[in-house]
Amino acid sequence: MNIFTYKLNVIMFSIFISMSFSLFSQNSDEVNCGNITSSKSIEFYNSIKPQLKKFETSFLLSKSSRGTIPTKFINSIPVKVYVIRNSDGSGGLSSTEINDAFTNLNSVFKDALLEFFLCDGIEYIDDDKLCHFKRGDEKSFTENNYVPGLINIYFTNNLKNESNESICGYSDNVSRNDMVFMTNSCATNGSSLPHELGHFFSLLHTHGLDNNTMTSELVNGSNCDTDGDGICDTPADPMLTSSAIDSSCNYSGTKTDANGDVFSPDTSNIMSYSRKNCRTLFSEQQLARMYAFYMTTKSYLSCPSFNADITVNKSETCETSLTVNFESLSENLTNWQWDVDGDGITDYHTKNPSHTFESGIYDITLTVSNKSKTIRKKFSNLIKVGTYSNLLDEDFENFNILEKHGWTNQDISSNGYHWYSNFGNTQSNKTGPSNYKNAQNGLNTYIYAEASGAKEGDVTSFISPCIDVNYQNSELEFSYHMFGNDIGELHVDILTDSGYINDVIDPLIGSQQGSQSDDFITKTIDLSTYTSETIKVRFRAVRGSGWKGDIAIDNIRFNTVYTPISDELYKVYPNPIKGDLLYIKSNDLETLSTFTITSLIGQPFLSGVVTDNPIDFSSLSSGTYLLTLIHGNSRVVKKIIK
Repeated sequence: MNIFTYKLNVIMFSIFISMSFSLFSQNSDEVNCGNITSSKSIEFYNSIKPQLKKFETSFLLSKSSRGTIPTKFINSIPVKVYVIRNSDGSGGLSSTEINDAFTNLNSVFKDALLEFFLCDGIEYIDDDKLCHFKRGDEKSFTENNYVPGLINIYFTNNLKNESNESICGYSDNVSRNDMVFMTNSCATNGSSLPHELGHFFSLLHTHGLDNNTMTSELVNGSNCDTDGDGICDTPADPMLTSSAIDSSCNYSGTKTDANGDVFSPDTSNIMSYSRKNCRTLFSEQQLARMYAFYMTTKSYLSCPSFNADITVNKSETCETSLTVNFESLSENLTNWQWDVDGDGITDYHTKNPSHTFESGIYDITLTVSNKSKTIRKKFSNLIKVGTYSNLLDEDFENFNILEKHGWTNQDISSNGYHWYSNFGNTQSNKTGPSNYKNAQNGLNTYIYAEASGAKEGDVTSFISPCIDVNYQNSELEFSYHMFGNDIGELHVDILTDSGYINDVIDPLIGSQQGSQSDDFITKTIDLSTYTSETIKVRFRAVRGSGWKGDIAIDNIRFNTVYTPISDELYKVYPNPIKGDLLYIKSNDLETLSTFTITSLIGQPFLSGVVTDNPIDFSSLSSGTYLLTLIHGNSRVVKKIIK
């Protein structure tokens, strides 16, 4: 293992949740946090890092282009609060203190597009022995005091780690164990509760991995993405202490990095060990990472009694229009605001509206209120209408599952079993592909069902855009990699107007490769049965008995064997287009020829009969398009650049 790989693995190990520490504190006013991570947590974070990076980039670009991101897109995060008191009911935090803590919390997290609200009030646990407990002892009462599907925060008088040292708090978000533990004094100081929730949403201390070793991050920032906290807009931090920070929050230390440069850390960063009263903010990239982690991993969080969850009668169609009936699932509401086309404008105020959509892919945002508060939730790419791929050729190299490609990712079991896009290996030892590269750029991107964090028997589906099967000699081709002791099953289904036809090939069950480094296997499916129909293809993974069960697929292609059109028959020019006109010249004027202009994912824009007149591209923006020419029973597809 080279030093770069080692450092990258170290930062990925720590960035999901900060490591457990020997929590000796040199900071007299600081009792530090005590988070623990596991190998499964590390593997899971590594598996989703491509999705995180794309969300982070989108977040930062959006904020840069608009100055600030509109608050109407802030997502509401439900929290169940437990206050541990003495057996006689005395002690513990007051409701006023908790409300003040949440007000402060939301002021800090609003720029991450996250806000927290109390779900079903405060629950009190009156038990002397729980007012002082060590990490690990919490299992005895969380079994009976825990609500799944939201963040459970427990406030008590004193917490200690396994070494019997006092700690401020810690979080646990492995799989769906959504818990945060806080001491009362730290909960009300203004920065420690945001600090622990920063860990919950994947942030590391600004000084990095180890509390007892000087950070290897350099002051000049040259290794900022691999060392320290792995975030480049947080300056290198030698681990701040109160002795090196004056009362005005200025750093007065003289420590130097490996190059001899004096550190200049940010004493105001919430994820540092600065004085608590100095810690007031997250950096822009920290905000982006927390937002990305929520959107990728924690968007299922929902309050059972007060939520913005919805259901629809139908969310997809291959037709050019679709009428969708929406239903709000929470009963105790007084106001609804539906934005059904993603433009930030409220379209409906009724509980269960209907809306007719034209071709496209749409985000849905619902804001709901009761007598005391308002919450909101965004459902990305929920409605897909007329999403065609007449020439399906998906190698995933420029693909993001969460973008608008017309594909649908469904966690059927709702236990966190998902498909993710990835390159290289899946970061899970002894499962998934390895050394998967190509000659062009050294990386091959694929999608895979991540077994870590899911349960045996969980099901996740990956569904294609609509495909027109116009010719009898059509087939579907895909490649798969299934290696590991815990591999479950991969099924391929076809959706027609009559519903799903399951298992159009024999299910692939158990490990299919002999070793992790084996190549993908290619499979072909005859589609002649579906001639003249519009179909969708569903890849359905069933999770095996353990985490060594990653299932990967790649190079999904819809093929039709055509008689090739000779270049001598047609001449297409100019390409790239200069101006707005594209000419198609045919040497066979007796046979009718037609053309279609689509996006790279098959969305149609222009079509017609080939004539001597040019095709006007003025209505289309700059980019790459597909030109499909049909001449009798022959077809050719060319990429056109405007």
